[in-house]
Amino acid sequence: MAWLTLLCWFLGGPAGVYAAVNSATGGIGGINNGTLIGGDGSGPAQIEINSVQLTLVKEARDLAGNVLAAGANVAPNQEIYFVLYVDNITDFTAYRLTIEDAIDETQFTYVANSVEATTVASGSNAVARWAGSWTPLSDALGAPDDEASVLDSGGPAGLDKLTAGEVAGQVNTPLAIPAQTQWAIRFRVRVN
Repeated sequence: MAWLTLLCWFLGGPAGVYAAVNSATGGIGGINNGTLIGGDGSGPAQIEINSVQLTLVKEARDLAGNVLAAGANVAPNQEIYFVLYVDNITDFTAYRLTIEDAIDETQFTYVANSVEATTVASGSNAVARWAGSWTPLSDALGAPDDEASVLDSGGPAGLDKLTAGEVAGQVNTPLAIPAQTQWAIRFRVRVN
């Protein structure tokens, strides 16, 4: 299959996942004068930062949208979809996500201009995700739809790397997933 990474910075979210309590200490003029209740950080300046690790999932599907089982047989020249999705199960927007998916050119050839994205409700299953309203995206960097792009990373000629969000050296726009929302991107490949 293909190699992929997801990098996500996320602040806020439900308590109990990852949490750290931080405090501000001090007072007016550098004197612990009770502004922060005794200057020990126990007053209203105490904050809790919660962090949630979001999961990136990758599915292989046939052209009808059926999810292929792990190890399913595919035939040379058969076209299939790869669908990547992130489910933001929190009550806060997840900002500045970065997704990179390298296509193994020894196994697959990217089908030009096949990238599409959709947003569905958090917790959507494979059927609901596939039934989402998919918006076509161009392969090119930049306008008109610079949320994602597909490029040639070197090696054999051909497009072989999908990126979404602010990937270093690219002009994709920042990727944010609203609260209680699942964001998905799909593209087609031809089996070599």
